Amino acid sequence: MDSISAKFLPALKAVGLPAQLQSARALVAEASARRYYTLTFADGKTLVGVLEESATAQTNMPLVQSIQSFLKKGDVSVPEIIFTDVAAGAMLQQDLGDVSLNQALRENPEQAEVLYQQAIAHMCRWQRLPDDGTCPAFHLSFDTEKLNWEFNFFIEHTLQGYYGARLSDATLAEIREDFLKIAEMLAAPTNKVFTHRDYHSRNIMLVGERSRTDRQQYIIDFQDARLGLFQYDLCSLLYDAYAPLEKTLRASLIDFAFEQGKDIHRQSRGEFNRYLRLSAFQRLVKAMGTFGRQAALGRIDFEAYLEPAWQMLSEVTADDTELRGITFRLESLIEHQE
Repeated sequence: MDSISAKFLPALKAVGLPAQLQSARALVAEASARRYYTLTFADGKTLVGVLEESATAQTNMPLVQSIQSFLKKGDVSVPEIIFTDVAAGAMLQQDLGDVSLNQALRENPEQAEVLYQQAIAHMCRWQRLPDDGTCPAFHLSFDTEKLNWEFNFFIEHTLQGYYGARLSDATLAEIREDFLKIAEMLAAPTNKVFTHRDYHSRNIMLVGERSRTDRQQYIIDFQDARLGLFQYDLCSLLYDAYAPLEKTLRASLIDFAFEQGKDIHRQSRGEFNRYLRLSAFQRLVKAMGTFGRQAALGRIDFEAYLEPAWQMLSEVTADDTELRGITFRLESLIEHQE
């Protein structure tokens, strides 16, 4: 048994499978401290194994279990958790296969509209769930501090780190002031709902025949859930640098989401659009912070997502004078370095 397989041994013993494991194949790493493996057994069945450093597993794995249980009770499709060994930092989960929404869109681009509509309907399902006192996500929120932390992450790791922008104290102060204002505006509304926080095309798995449009959609990587605006998960989905959408289709899906979620967001269309722009701006900047950070750590594949993110940021801010001014300043700082 190799070293990776051995790390799953206590968990495998607990479920009666220690001698049947044939291989542990690493899955493509995302921007996460967790490592995922497809575990294949002698009878051909598979599970997903998760490994995490024990120091963070003590907190994160019980958190995952609590959120998974809450979502499952709320009829949200999430992978089953077979067993958790917190001390070893190992978890066994249901294997949902290898077809993400991202992959499905590449295989059948003509299905995009219906697949996204299903994803939006699924999103509305968890956003309607009330706090039952068991889910830790309801004790966290996208408050000003958290939103501003994500903005500063972009400044440090992408603007200054990846692009090497040299910022004077005055320029840095101006950027931070602009970001803080946006964070305060997004944090102000009191009507917040359960938010996945990273609801994009790679975190939606499709189970069923590849040619069908009614495949069950499951969500994964939900351990960072917290309270946020209706628009946050929607922007994660529709302004996704992993799977950029054509503008006309995105506009149609935004209309669909507005109607589907009227009972959730309870906003006029003007108010809805305003928070959509602000949320899309913040979410895209946050994502670019991750892309720059991962590229700096050697994950060069993340560089490719920066350009579509900048393009979407320009689209989002085109009709908003203030946001466009902020975006133009950031673009100018980067162009000055080239």
